[in-house]
Amino acid sequence: MARARTANAMCVLLMSRSLSDLRKEIETIKESLLRVNDQHLTHKEGFGLEIKSSPQNKIYMPTPTGHAFHANDEFVKMIVGPYGSGKSTMCCQEIVMRACAMPYWKGNRRRSKWALVRNTSGELESTTLQTWLSWFGEMGDVVKRKKPIMIYEHTFNDGEGIVELELIFLALDREDDLRKIRSLELTGCYINELSEVPQGALSHFKGRIGRYPSKAFCKDPYWSGIIADSNPTDHDHWLYKGFEEKSQPGHQIFHQPPGLLKDDNDAWVRNPDADNANNLPNDYYVRMSQGQTQDFIKVFCLGEYGSVGFGKKVYPEYNDDLHSVEYIEPDHMSPIHLGWDFGLTPACVVVQFTSRGQFKIVKEYTAEDMGIKTFAESIVLPGLQSDFRGCKIGVSVADPAGLQRDQIMEELSAIGVLNTLGIVTQGARTNDIEPRIGSVRYFMNMLVDGRPAFLVSRKGAPLTRRGFVKDYCYKRVNVPGEERYRDTPDKNMASHPQDAIQYIALEFAADRISEEKRPKSTVNMFNPTFRYL
Repeated sequence: MARARTANAMCVLLMSRSLSDLRKEIETIKESLLRVNDQHLTHKEGFGLEIKSSPQNKIYMPTPTGHAFHANDEFVKMIVGPYGSGKSTMCCQEIVMRACAMPYWKGNRRRSKWALVRNTSGELESTTLQTWLSWFGEMGDVVKRKKPIMIYEHTFNDGEGIVELELIFLALDREDDLRKIRSLELTGCYINELSEVPQGALSHFKGRIGRYPSKAFCKDPYWSGIIADSNPTDHDHWLYKGFEEKSQPGHQIFHQPPGLLKDDNDAWVRNPDADNANNLPNDYYVRMSQGQTQDFIKVFCLGEYGSVGFGKKVYPEYNDDLHSVEYIEPDHMSPIHLGWDFGLTPACVVVQFTSRGQFKIVKEYTAEDMGIKTFAESIVLPGLQSDFRGCKIGVSVADPAGLQRDQIMEELSAIGVLNTLGIVTQGARTNDIEPRIGSVRYFMNMLVDGRPAFLVSRKGAPLTRRGFVKDYCYKRVNVPGEERYRDTPDKNMASHPQDAIQYIALEFAADRISEEKRPKSTVNMFNPTFRYL
């Protein structure tokens, strides 16, 4: 009875539709079949591709970097280079090449499934998707779906038969988005701007790759893996540590040539051998470099690792080439001075002064989700004993909010805890942000014997240095048509050692600043009375 009712319902549905509608659907199916039988893609020598398009075909010929990238079969491979170097194009071409290299397994067709990933949905649609569509938007028969996830299905002919390629465009806007990864079964994954994606996402994707097709459906072996691109990061980023410092098996990184070179007059000029140079204006990188910092040029024009911030820096006076060195050897004959910031992300910075008044940030100690007692006992005190053996503690200054305590037991205050541990600590003179920042600027703008009076150890205080370079900044206020920022620096992991530095700098700079601002009494050397005294 149920089958009869279903058949009757289908008959009613067909009868309700007009003959013209049915003819249109049939024509659409015919056109789709014809599109599939046409050749949409031609493989050219050396990993080149020619894509059928209107009004003229698009041709991709890889650079030497691209050739090496496409020929590599490592499980995870990444391209790093400057702006405009064609990284995302290279990765999109790789997806199509790998799709065409799949074995024939589904109805004598080659079928594969890829995820294309970006950190936010806005950037996914405005950059990753647009790059794909600019090359392959017209390739074969295309079916699009946007809910619940954006999916593009391409069915095309590369001259060797039918290829079916399913693309899942995935953004990782929220923590919950990582859950989307766990249900995927993929052939491969392309992560656009890997440096902007949480490290955990890469780990999760590794477990979802090589799942489609499974061995139950495809007995022949095929390549599966993760491809990615990125602009260079700073040396503290997980990407640098995972691909450069500790090279992992099955991971390969490809560096593109710089966009600029120095000429005989030490001026920046175009590098004719830069990737994608022929598709860019001749002065593309030269114009980009004009008026920019050395760090900006290093990262975005040369494709080298470095630190560049995008907010409004708290200390625009800071020059990383001038105010930081790789390592500062502690002076064991001089006292060490400590600056503290409290909360569940405590920080302690160790400062030393030279006899000439140079302010040196030698070491930082930081932690997350840890109280001040545990932090001081398990991290700071053992660190001081190991790193500054023989040094006496001079001045120890902390966030004055740490003086708040129980009326009966002083030990319950953060500063009280430090005092009970033998670190004699006092509250800073003020918690107002302007005097604190001004005290750091006081040393930063000074010279001692022709050298900067302010110095940071890159090895000893990496988070502190990163704060000066980019992370300690004023957050922008979203006001249409205006570039406005908050009055106080943004709170993040880099802000805690910065607060600690301000407290200790304020202790040493306040009296000096007041003395310099005090009116000086002057004597008129041309006063006749003075002449005879």
